[in-house]
Amino acid sequence: MKISDQAIICSRPFEWFEVHPDGSVFLCCPAWLKRPLGNLLRQSVDEIWNGPVAQEIRKTIFNGSFHNCNSKRCPRLGNQTPPVGRLKSVADRRVSKAIAEKNSRLKYLPPQLNLCFDQSCNLTCPSCRVAFRQAQGKELQQAERLAQIILTELAPTAEVITLSGFGDPFGSPTYLQLLRDLDSSPPPRLKKIRLHSNGQLLTEQMWQSLPNLKERISEVEISLDAATAATYQSNRPGGDFKRLLNNLEFLSCQPCKLTLSMVLQQNNWRELEKLLELAERLDSQVYLSQLVNWGTFSRQEFLRRAVALPQHPENREFISLLEKVAEHQRIDLGNLRGCLFPRS
Repeated sequence: MKISDQAIICSRPFEWFEVHPDGSVFLCCPAWLKRPLGNLLRQSVDEIWNGPVAQEIRKTIFNGSFHNCNSKRCPRLGNQTPPVGRLKSVADRRVSKAIAEKNSRLKYLPPQLNLCFDQSCNLTCPSCRVAFRQAQGKELQQAERLAQIILTELAPTAEVITLSGFGDPFGSPTYLQLLRDLDSSPPPRLKKIRLHSNGQLLTEQMWQSLPNLKERISEVEISLDAATAATYQSNRPGGDFKRLLNNLEFLSCQPCKLTLSMVLQQNNWRELEKLLELAERLDSQVYLSQLVNWGTFSRQEFLRRAVALPQHPENREFISLLEKVAEHQRIDLGNLRGCLFPRS
């Protein structure tokens, strides 16, 4: 029996291929769906994409259980926003057909790549890392090998590439070389590139250095985690707030969506309205999320910062501010929407 067009599904396990530094591959952000499918350094793409774990995860979409997913952290599952929604809303015909017919083994290669395989970055942000990191030695060799596999085996059939969920696309020599390789010979099916960066190195000169890719850049997400110079210096050590604003002004004039993202925590949540003012000036969107402890904070420090937690002393004021801005046309509350509309 086929799945009804009205059924609530998530299309991500049928289109997403996320690669991490050790070669692990996921069908979604591992903070939301933590089961790895396999390892790209040891297995073929098909062994991973159509392996037993991938097929099992897809079956949880068919039966509606979503039991591998963390519904509290996922910003889409509880809110039923894309890629979660009704089957009839899935635009990709191959994906909608696979879900409708309950095909856990897919005949196509992943159309969307999320590249997170190099930790290298030009900044040292406390919410992400405890020290400056640039891949060297074995880590660098692995990153370069993964880049080559992606370039030769995955990019030729990819339609969307996101770079990067880990590290910075322009702070990592490996990522930047991958972008230049893609620019010199754009894959035939590539329609969109999404860039996620701290924005420090994404200058006009950098933009113009990718003449073939810039026409395919559909969105640039810049993670600020601040709306004032002082807070930016605290949350983005080594960054220059004035340089960031100059780069944002340039990006706001380009024909792509510009998103300003902020992980709300104790030292920046009161700047949310200032961030909205900046977004208005730049005609950009705002994406918000809860603080997650990626192992960079002690439990005590995390609890001090995690203002979204009900027990935090500033939580009530924080929730009041979220309620005030919740319906603003430029804001996506992400997984913070659950703070306003908790599920039973």
